[in-house]
Amino acid sequence: MKKVLILANKIPYPSKDGSSIAMARMLESLLKIDGINITYGALNTVKHRKDIKDFPKAILDKIIFASFEVDTSPNIISGVRNLLFSSRPYNAIRFFVKSMREWLLDFDDDSFDYVIIEGAFMGDYLPIAKRKGKQVILRSHNLEHVIWERTADHIGDPFRKLYFNIQANRLKSFEKNLTRQSDSIWSISPIDGAWFKALNKHTHHIPVAVEDGLPVKTISPMRCFHLGALDWKPNLQGIEWFLSQVWPLVLDMRPEAEFHIAGNNTPKHIKTQPHRKITVHGRVSNAEAFSKSHGISVIPLLSGSGIRIKLLENARIAIPVISTTVGAEGVYNHTFSIIPLADKPLDFAHKLVDLLDHPEKAKKIGLSLQNDIMTTYSMPSTLKLIDSAWPL
Repeated sequence: MKKVLILANKIPYPSKDGSSIAMARMLESLLKIDGINITYGALNTVKHRKDIKDFPKAILDKIIFASFEVDTSPNIISGVRNLLFSSRPYNAIRFFVKSMREWLLDFDDDSFDYVIIEGAFMGDYLPIAKRKGKQVILRSHNLEHVIWERTADHIGDPFRKLYFNIQANRLKSFEKNLTRQSDSIWSISPIDGAWFKALNKHTHHIPVAVEDGLPVKTISPMRCFHLGALDWKPNLQGIEWFLSQVWPLVLDMRPEAEFHIAGNNTPKHIKTQPHRKITVHGRVSNAEAFSKSHGISVIPLLSGSGIRIKLLENARIAIPVISTTVGAEGVYNHTFSIIPLADKPLDFAHKLVDLLDHPEKAKKIGLSLQNDIMTTYSMPSTLKLIDSAWPL
């Protein structure tokens, strides 16, 4: 019997955003393994506040679950205090909260065979985790310092750029120490995995398991969309670039084209503009239904790291996708890609228009994407990799 403790910075269900989906699929994968006993501790933050009643009962009944309602929201005062009086990354210390620490300290030492830390932002729990578990696994969703570095590259304001670079440097040092001190690293992305492996030889690529879905029947003509939370800086930055640099070129070529935006916390300056054929839907109740009825998925990321979970979610139902190189990183690149990739506005616009003009071609791309992703990211293949990755 493997006794496993998982520490997460958010409750995985309902799974609406990329990190929640990644956490939920890991939990579901582990529950398919015989002889495993799981205790799950999750912060329930103001930003991602969830009702435990929405946690699937079939899964909740199989684990021991504890949640901790906290406010980890950043603010100017604490941010400035961190900048001036600390050398630690602000995004890590915000998640190191008293209620979870006290809960962990109540366990006897070596209570668990394995402790899985879901992401670097939970890294400050590592010293306690090493006492309570015989082996500690860092499950990396991405390289946080890379996200901050890439975001800084696209910021014009010198003061904000300086702040992002300072935090990126702190995160890089933090992630290096965390990697060296963990017994094993489970990286979602093979590209990130190479960085981890240089610091910890016990690094494994454990992809997010994807359950096959029913493919979309038809591709809605002259429609494209973006589905993703716009309170995540890389998503917002990418959408702003697409709307200002790419979409005007698309409309010049195809005035009848439509762009639909869905996701949580859309800022006020991203709004419906009928004359520009832009519609903002906000939070949608059924992400799959929305995706299937709005044509081509657009992933215009300029920064980020890890794997775009939404790319995998699109693939499982054969939604055709166009992306920047960063948006497809860890899955595709310019050497091999099932989907069109473009990083320059005019190139992106031409490739998007080609898909809008040829829905049958777009549908074939979606089906090829589904077949390719389901070969690599299926549940059976992920379970085999997990089985071989447990630290001894």
